[in-house]
Amino acid sequence: MRVELSGGNLPGGLQDSADGCDFGICATWSADNVVIGSRSFRTGFVLTCSVACGANDSGYFQMKTAGKYTRFDGTFGIAADSPGSDKTQTLELTLADQGTGKVLYSKTLEYGRTYTLKGLDISHVGLLRITFAGPLASAHGAVGAPVVHR
Repeated sequence: MRVELSGGNLPGGLQDSADGCDFGICATWSADNVVIGSRSFRTGFVLTCSVACGANDSGYFQMKTAGKYTRFDGTFGIAADSPGSDKTQTLELTLADQGTGKVLYSKTLEYGRTYTLKGLDISHVGLLRITFAGPLASAHGAVGAPVVHR
């Protein structure tokens, strides 16, 4: 069974972190029309920094998967509407099992590129964390069409 992680279909209890800002790092779970590179996604997540931002900020989305889901799909990148003019900036992406600390996937994200992840095994993950690190004020971390499968 396919479960969208953003928009109106998010199952109760799956979302662990909330929309809003914490010390300037702002997470939006239900972003509409997320654009990464030249690809547009109806739904997704966006992570930004708006207050006291530096060159290496870090923020995350965290989900209580509780071992109930088997796979994760999503497309990652830097949001096309990011305000930065330096298109050589990058973000570090990490997907990790918070319970064990095991890194499941990591990638350096570049402007204009999309990174599609299909079928990432999350079958034994209780708490899945998607972290973006870098200059989040000028390069917004984005996930397009995030989905988990039962």
